[in-house]
Amino acid sequence: MVKSTPRSGRGGPRGGRRPRKLVIPDVNGLRLTDAQIVLAQAGFAPATPRFVQSYDAENSVVSQLPARGMLVNADTPIELRVSKTSWMRFLPQIYQVTSTDESDLLLNYLWIFQQLHEGVSDRIDEMHRLFRPLEAEARFLPWLSSWIALHLEDDWSEEVKRRWLRHAPALYNIRGTKRALEELLEIYTGTRPTIIENEWPEGAFRVEVSSIIGESSTILPPMNLNNCFVVELAMSPDSVTDEQLIRIHRVIRAEKPAHCNYFLKFAEQTASDDWSPFMVIGEEGM
Repeated sequence: MVKSTPRSGRGGPRGGRRPRKLVIPDVNGLRLTDAQIVLAQAGFAPATPRFVQSYDAENSVVSQLPARGMLVNADTPIELRVSKTSWMRFLPQIYQVTSTDESDLLLNYLWIFQQLHEGVSDRIDEMHRLFRPLEAEARFLPWLSSWIALHLEDDWSEEVKRRWLRHAPALYNIRGTKRALEELLEIYTGTRPTIIENEWPEGAFRVEVSSIIGESSTILPPMNLNNCFVVELAMSPDSVTDEQLIRIHRVIRAEKPAHCNYFLKFAEQTASDDWSPFMVIGEEGM
């Protein structure tokens, strides 16, 4: 008995996805770093460089495989032949006689160590980029933030982390001031806060000031308005998650003067029913 097998369509096996096709760009003559950028912008993974001796400029691409203009899968490995002066020139003359042939064992053996050395030296040459928030690799951003005692949240986007790292150090000169707190809260929330100094919410229950039970129920210690301020955010309280609220408080507490008290206030929320006191002293049935 012969079993029939399902025939695949033009796109391959049933239910499978056709691989994405891309055109190989022309990177001949470019420096290796520039060629890698062109390939990345075209949608390819970093190419594998292979050093060869050539009269072309140092570190320039001599040839590429696959060739330019070819239509290949996006995951196709690409090899770039890069012009480089071999370490063979540092050996005695007798070893340099046969070094012109690319199949020479000693020449290819030295290429291995030279390419490893180039990778380390290139990293050292680019080390200054690690200290630039807009150029450092994403995996180095938490390390860079630790240099300035700055905490980056894990769920922040890379853009927010880079913007935070770029602007936060400049605010250290004015740390503890109204302007610094406004700038940091705007970087985090995307909304410019309104900070009112020497102010406290009206109607709050304050010991030795007012004590109207049923109208105000926030019990606070005696307040010195000279050390108080209110932070108003033009955001609906319903749009702020518990984690975001905790982080906003964390930013304020880290930046405010230690002796000051603050009150965080969001945009007024429209209520469906009027609020009424749940207990009034001196009235029955309540």
